[in-house]
Amino acid sequence: MKQQYAHNTSIFLLDMATSVAASVFAALLTRALMGEILGFSKIIGIWVAVSIVASAICFATTGSYKIVIRHSTLKSINKYFIAAVIKEAILALVIVCGLYRAFGIQANAPQYFTLIFDFMLTLMSLILIRVAIINGYDSAGRSYADQVEKISVIVYGTSNKAIATVTRLTTSPNYNIIGFLSPEKSHNGQIIHDLKVWSYENEADVVDLRNKLGFECILFADHDELEQEKQDALSMICLHNGIHVLNAPKIAEAKFGGLSQEAIKEVANTEMVIDGMSGFGRITKRLVDCGLSGMLLIVFSPLFLICFLAIKLSDRGPAIYKQERIGRFGRPFNIYKFRSMRTDAEAAGPALYSGDDDPRLTKVGKFLRQHHLDELPQLWNVFIGDMAFIGWRPERKFYIDQIMEHDPRYYYLYQIRPGVTSYSTLKNGYTDTMEKMLRRLEFDLYYLRHRSWWFDIKILFATFMNIVFGKKF
Repeated sequence: MKQQYAHNTSIFLLDMATSVAASVFAALLTRALMGEILGFSKIIGIWVAVSIVASAICFATTGSYKIVIRHSTLKSINKYFIAAVIKEAILALVIVCGLYRAFGIQANAPQYFTLIFDFMLTLMSLILIRVAIINGYDSAGRSYADQVEKISVIVYGTSNKAIATVTRLTTSPNYNIIGFLSPEKSHNGQIIHDLKVWSYENEADVVDLRNKLGFECILFADHDELEQEKQDALSMICLHNGIHVLNAPKIAEAKFGGLSQEAIKEVANTEMVIDGMSGFGRITKRLVDCGLSGMLLIVFSPLFLICFLAIKLSDRGPAIYKQERIGRFGRPFNIYKFRSMRTDAEAAGPALYSGDDDPRLTKVGKFLRQHHLDELPQLWNVFIGDMAFIGWRPERKFYIDQIMEHDPRYYYLYQIRPGVTSYSTLKNGYTDTMEKMLRRLEFDLYYLRHRSWWFDIKILFATFMNIVFGKKF
């Protein structure tokens, strides 16, 4: 069988070499821009030594070296952003604590410039080299551009039906079959049709395999009653960990656990809506979201303080309001906002916002709503990964259940993160009726299917212009 996997140690050593090389270039770039630096030879020696230690710590902490190259999804590259932050934090700590002074070198401005250059070069080089490697591996088979448009699938079981399904899907333009998954330990390592069989015993094993192989879905090809209990248990594991479940023969029914049989039957007659953005686009989008939200949290911190004090002084209640919403993979998360309503606004149960005349609004809250300032705390949701700047507006499960009764395609939205703003918000405005919610869903599905960087930029620009000119939405 052709070697398809890279050993973890190889990836770790490659990442280490790349990171240390970035540190060397950062120091050289600083010298090139700043001119002669006193004690430069000592500085670069210490810098490289500390970089080796910091790189080892950051990669071991994030586990980025555990990526299997051939079948890794580019989603895993976002770990490099966290790794780079950890590395630079360690390097900054060395500067602040005065390690250089022990060698007769005083901390100075060039060292901080080196820190900035080091972060940028480390992050860019790690990502670019990983992308180049994946392209290199894929050049021997199907092209990378073809691969990223497909859903990575692992097939449950090794029955004749499972093998037949894999054979049928080998040339599919929609699915990339990466192997078989079996609950039988004795099957581990077997090769069927040039695909490896992976075994699991518990939920932790399934999660480790998902992280290692990068599959997005598990396909149940055989509905054997004797295997039903094991399949049900695996389905629950998938539900808890955001893994899609596919059922043959109608594998266009890519679904998340929890839908009723009636809903599944209805969706079986519709086309599956797949995320239109490439894998690399999703990774760069997440990196930009994280970096931009972090910067805006700092820039808008005075405005945060003003809003916080205004709410506290108006009615002494809590300034920050959190509410459980459903996000990516159907997982609940807490969305944060500046409180704009009375503390007893939903004492009688969930109720939708009915506009500027809503009697539950406070005076300060009305102003915040009109100028969209109540949404500012969602920058934190974006920073920690619960949300993106552009996506679909997250909803409460109470209303999602009602939407699902009318149109179960809502669960397709779970493929991506919800957003602070959305295409549907621009086109449909605020939703306070079921009719508007269903119309909003159509716009959200259109966005999902056609999602791209250019589309996101247009949405962001239109949202900004609406806010500047005071348009209600």
